[in-house]
Amino acid sequence: MRMIEVSSTMGQMRGAMDDLMRAWSETRLYWSDANAENLEENHLNPIARDMEAAFRAIHELNSKLMSAQRECEPR
Repeated sequence: MRMIEVSSTMGQMRGAMDDLMRAWSETRLYWSDANAENLEENHLNPIARDMEAAFRAIHELNSKLMSAQRECEPR
């Protein structure tokens, strides 16, 4: 996978996560029972935390790969 594809894919993932959280915020205006709380605490919040950790790891990996690519280029 080329570096540009990593950035593009990460942007798509972040956009999808933003859409999900925005939709959930709108849903919470009308749904506020124990089931909604359970869904948020046991599913949505862990997904959001895991995605942020993945974004950080992907960004770090991408930086290292770009550095390695620059070092391997002919001078």
